[in-house]
Amino acid sequence: MNLDESVLWIALKNGDSNALFKIYELLHPDLLKNGRSITSDGEQVKDTVNQFFLYLWDKRNSLGMPDNLKSYLIVSFRRKLIYELNISRKTISLTDYEYEPIAEPSAEDILIENSTAFELGLKIRKAIDKLPKRQRELLILKYYENLSCDEISLKTDLRIRTVYNKLYEAIKTLRKIYD
Repeated sequence: MNLDESVLWIALKNGDSNALFKIYELLHPDLLKNGRSITSDGEQVKDTVNQFFLYLWDKRNSLGMPDNLKSYLIVSFRRKLIYELNISRKTISLTDYEYEPIAEPSAEDILIENSTAFELGLKIRKAIDKLPKRQRELLILKYYENLSCDEISLKTDLRIRTVYNKLYEAIKTLRKIYD
């Protein structure tokens, strides 16, 4: 790993979101290219790139120090993409649908779109981190683990009404933070 990569990686591990954005900018084109070599589903590739960087941000405290950052991240991304594809594998016949070719967006359009979605995801994560522990826990159970309010109630030993109220308060607080 060269000195610049080491500095960026250490900064990321220490919670510097600018380092994450810099790594994103540096590797985004390579990850898209690698992803498109695995699947022609460009939307899946873009979504997985964004999920991958959110995952890096979430796991930054437990990340090691790779010898070659670019290779390490590309291999990790490829594994995540293959995993995601295996989960969402659906067979669709193109003959079942009317098909119109769509003009390929430019690399700049793709970068802008992905950067915007990624920044929004980070803003939401930061806002969630500002919530009280119980509200944060309930939001994660509801929207990241996709549990119903009944399931959350059973898992947390809270009454259903309390779950609804705490989720309402959390969303209300997020709106204040985000606006």
